Amino acid sequence: MIQKIIPIAASIMLIGSSSLTAYADDMLDKDYIVREIWSDWWNGKGDDGLVFPEASYKHHILTGWINDNYGDDAYDWSKIGQLNYNFKDYYDELTGEWNFNDDRDGNWTITTNETTYHFNLQNSKWLMSDDNGNVIDSFMPFSTLTEYTAEERYHSVTADNGKGTAHRVGENLKIDDDTTVDTSEEATESTSEKKPPMV
Repeated sequence: MIQKIIPIAASIMLIGSSSLTAYADDMLDKDYIVREIWSDWWNGKGDDGLVFPEASYKHHILTGWINDNYGDDAYDWSKIGQLNYNFKDYYDELTGEWNFNDDRDGNWTITTNETTYHFNLQNSKWLMSDDNGNVIDSFMPFSTLTEYTAEERYHSVTADNGKGTAHRVGENLKIDDDTTVDTSEEATESTSEKKPPMV
């Protein structure tokens, strides 16, 4: 009897192993998932990650969600469309009570019921801190600029108040909001006389 049980158990283990292998083979690559979801959300708008925190922070949220959940059975990692909806649900829940503010004076902030978060670029890294100055998150700059959008971006934003802070003119972080950047009169006047060399 024992001799019969051993081959059956071995067969069950092989079947289970094959199923796991097939599931792993169907899973989309993490980098591919990030690229596809990002391209859908960001809509190709150029943003200098060393000047404005918006694109960097949104990309940080996306990569964090994928890294934390990749392979979790709660999601179908073989279907990019479904993953896109899953991420949207997560993002909406995360930011549902947040208010995004731009005072047009060098401060781009997120206000919640508990505190206001500020973004500052220090040592080539964005720091997200609360009202007490406690750093609660940090992330690397992520730029969406291309050679075709760099000059356009130069005329459409105002940044840096000399204290290491930066902000986006007239726009918040909500994924499903309008992503058009308005050109302020101050930005136009300050940049129309002299252009920096293209990098």
